[in-house]
Amino acid sequence: MWLYWCLLSTVVSGFTSIAMKKCSNNEQKRLAIMGLFSYHGIMIIISLIINPKFILDLKVIDILEMLPGAIMQAMGFYCAFSCVKYGKVAITSSIKKCNTVVIFLLGIIMLKEDFTILQIVISVTLVILSIMLAKPKKDTTVIEKRLERKSILYAYGYVLCNGISKVLNKVYVTNFENPLYVIFNYAIITIIGVLIYCMVTQKWEYIDIRKIKAKRYFLLQSLTDASSSIFSRFSMLDGDISVISVINTSSIVITVLASRFILKEKITWKKYLMILGIFICVFVLSLIK
Repeated sequence: MWLYWCLLSTVVSGFTSIAMKKCSNNEQKRLAIMGLFSYHGIMIIISLIINPKFILDLKVIDILEMLPGAIMQAMGFYCAFSCVKYGKVAITSSIKKCNTVVIFLLGIIMLKEDFTILQIVISVTLVILSIMLAKPKKDTTVIEKRLERKSILYAYGYVLCNGISKVLNKVYVTNFENPLYVIFNYAIITIIGVLIYCMVTQKWEYIDIRKIKAKRYFLLQSLTDASSSIFSRFSMLDGDISVISVINTSSIVITVLASRFILKEKITWKKYLMILGIFICVFVLSLIK
């Protein structure tokens, strides 16, 4: 059953970066804060619809235990919006998929999951391909190169933060044996954090959706991201995090195709070959497991 949830999460998440790009003309801090607020608001509503007792089961000690994971997820969320704002979706999304390496390594170190030498070799290849993919074209201007480098740094920031967050997710789901309860706690932590930030900075307009341009794409991004996250957590119940992460990485195929036909992004054939190499690597990783 975990494979069904995992594949569903993969397909839906393939369109999330496209929706992000469509609304990226907003200030990235505004997008990130409003995105966190709406995304976790959806999570709270869904959790309470499925199990209203969550509100009575909420414990401060559980919130504190899940706080590190929620913080890392929020940082990764900001990096995700920022990298698509400054760079091409096909390239930044491919680099972001290298969070597989972080998840794979932490899965071995923290969760004591099994591994082989071939998995290590393929993981190293993934990193090399992502570095090659991030190299700017020679004919780009100084400003374009600066923006590309900025988007690449944010993409790698996402790799680190999201990778750590997903491994912590696996730990929480295993400990509490209830993915929705973990989702609910993450959402409560984040909503409280956003409200505290707005209160301290007096920037309440950051959670005013009327200030967001391209609202339909913003809402689409929130819905696809929330759906993908829920499906992914259900797959963690009886699936290894290392396997789930590499299967989820194949969503890059959908993202790249959508970036070409929907966003009309032009990418060299060499870059496409590198993206293909990344997909092959994660596909082989999933077969090995």
